[in-house]
Amino acid sequence: MGEFFMRRTGRWFVLATCGLASIAAALGSAVAVTASGGGTSSGTQGAYLAADQGGSHGADQGRHFREHTLEVGCGRDSYHTIGAALSVAHPGDTVLVCPRTYTEDVTVAVPGLTLTGLGHPVIDAAGMDNGIVVTASGVTVQGFTVEKAIGEGILVEGTTASPVRDVIIRFNRVIANDQGNPTGAPITTSAYAECDASPAAPTIPGDCGEGIHITGVHDSTVAENTVVGNSGGILVSDDTGATYDNTIWGNLVQNNLLDCGVTVVGHALFVTQGAPGGVYDNRVVDNIITGNGLTGQGGGVLLASGVPGGAVYGNLVERNTIYGNGLSGVTLHSHIPGQNLNGNRIVGNRIGTNNLKGDPDFYPLVDPSHTGILVAVAAPGTVSITITDNQISNDTYGIWMTPGVTAVGTADNSFHNVTTPVFTA
Repeated sequence: MGEFFMRRTGRWFVLATCGLASIAAALGSAVAVTASGGGTSSGTQGAYLAADQGGSHGADQGRHFREHTLEVGCGRDSYHTIGAALSVAHPGDTVLVCPRTYTEDVTVAVPGLTLTGLGHPVIDAAGMDNGIVVTASGVTVQGFTVEKAIGEGILVEGTTASPVRDVIIRFNRVIANDQGNPTGAPITTSAYAECDASPAAPTIPGDCGEGIHITGVHDSTVAENTVVGNSGGILVSDDTGATYDNTIWGNLVQNNLLDCGVTVVGHALFVTQGAPGGVYDNRVVDNIITGNGLTGQGGGVLLASGVPGGAVYGNLVERNTIYGNGLSGVTLHSHIPGQNLNGNRIVGNRIGTNNLKGDPDFYPLVDPSHTGILVAVAAPGTVSITITDNQISNDTYGIWMTPGVTAVGTADNSFHNVTTPVFTA
């Protein structure tokens, strides 16, 4: 699990990444397997979008059935680009986008706006930084296929001074993004700063983002998306401000081969000493997370920080189905003394065979074997965690821990075909 420095808005942060190898293998057949799906509830999606459309697909009807609705690509009188419609939209408006391919990097900066794709229009962001960027509160983005961005497919970004809240990202297909560093080698000339290696760690490649990334965001929802074939799946971080009280629910996160399925990570320096930031009280619930981190390095769900004073605490990982990932199904890494990774809860998950590549990050304490849940800390006695009511199967270790971890509830898990249910290295 490499930690490296990244640059965002003129500042340097240490980034805990799940994997750094080529993303080329993440594309192709892995994408084709699930790209036709619409998250975990495509039927629900169809019913919702049909209701939201008001039963009309025609350009003229669509323009008039709702007073504050703008249409894109729906006929002669509609806007030709999503950006053109957004440039004249007002708070609370709805922008309906008809099926075709749009070559755009879309920014939604209008509070309360609903951006709805009808029939999964494609945002082809090849050669662009992102597919969709949300910088305003109260926004809903739903029903799109977003692909081929240099960085994140969908980025929701607030700041400490202007946090973003009440955003909904749902029913989208986020496929084959994070293409800014296809070889996985350190580079220094990318137009997207996150892709570049840091002068502080010039031999470690940068991270171009994930399929979906939220930062400086609270009370928002990422639900029922299909996130497949990106370098990494869903990233919840505090690069630009504290990120808390969000829900990651019902997503299919599959075959993101370089990094983790869902990464909950603290990047902001010295949060526990009063600097803004922290990733806390978020919920990762009812997702299917499989086949991630197999080319690079990544687990199913990662809770981690790689910076002094980093804070990732009070988060809930519950009722997920997690199997076939490069690192453990749920992995907690605390790499530096003085971090706050306390109070996280791993509850009621179904965890199959994971840690297919082994976890060497806390050498000489190395876990080379199939493992359901791994909790590793640099300083004994620094992390307390609840691990209970999980069903863990077909692993060598059910729960693997370094010394000094305080784990509550380990005896209350169900272990099937597990050689050693609970192991302390």
